Amino acid sequence: MAEKKSALSSAIRDLESEIVALNKQRTSLKSSIEKTSENISATRKKETMLQKLMAQMADKEVQLAHKKKEMESKSDKITDKLGKMSKIKAEMKDI
Repeated sequence: MAEKKSALSSAIRDLESEIVALNKQRTSLKSSIEKTSENISATRKKETMLQKLMAQMADKEVQLAHKKKEMESKSDKITDKLGKMSKIKAEMKDI
């Protein structure tokens, strides 16, 4: 009977040791999961910020393209005026 109690006591100690080890693993996994969740959250925030920045840059690109078109139009008008003035100047020299 004493041997059975000793064997049971030993088995109980082994189970308790295993339970302690499993609890440590569980705590470690919970901590790892929490850190991973924080990283995911930070990455999502950064993604949102970058998407907003990209949208702002796209808007700026549209504005610059519009401004470029206006400037090219003005340049074309000036070129036309210069051409007309050169033509008038040439006609005046002929007179």
